[in-house]
Amino acid sequence: METNEIPIADQSVDEEEIDLAPTEEVLKNLPDTSRSHLIPTLQKIQDIYRFLPMPAMELLMDFLNVTRAEIYGVISFYPQLRITEPGKHIIKLCYGTACFVKGAPIIGDKIHDRYHIRPGETDDTKLFTLQTASCLGNCGAAPMAIIGEDTHGNIDPEETLNILGEYKLDDTEAPAIEEATA
Repeated sequence: METNEIPIADQSVDEEEIDLAPTEEVLKNLPDTSRSHLIPTLQKIQDIYRFLPMPAMELLMDFLNVTRAEIYGVISFYPQLRITEPGKHIIKLCYGTACFVKGAPIIGDKIHDRYHIRPGETDDTKLFTLQTASCLGNCGAAPMAIIGEDTHGNIDPEETLNILGEYKLDDTEAPAIEEATA
């Protein structure tokens, strides 16, 4: 690696496992090679793989004639862009004032104690990735979290592990959804 290159990340998915055909299709459908397409193209690629694998980023760098540093600059600016494969279920734990006061830090500690992850990390089994949010917009249901597409409100911190226990790596059992109320 040349000294002016910025390594994006050690990625857990073997590059040989990455099917680049979807990335090639995204690039083929761009109207031109303008750098103005960088952010929406990164989003499309992440929608395909759930993160931004390096082989796909290399195709993008060549196609748009951008450097690794330019791509990394965009990825590091936008927290929703991921350079490592996330867990199957992304936990967005609200740390807004109401959720914080009603137990979000306790919930975060329980997640750490069981899954050994802090915000921005994925557990070893790739079941969960923990993220925090400054507000999820439903303070009346504090503390709350969104797990995948499921909203959980009025979480009793002592029930945190029971809620997470409903989520599995395979899809044979669907999690029960606890609706948040305003």
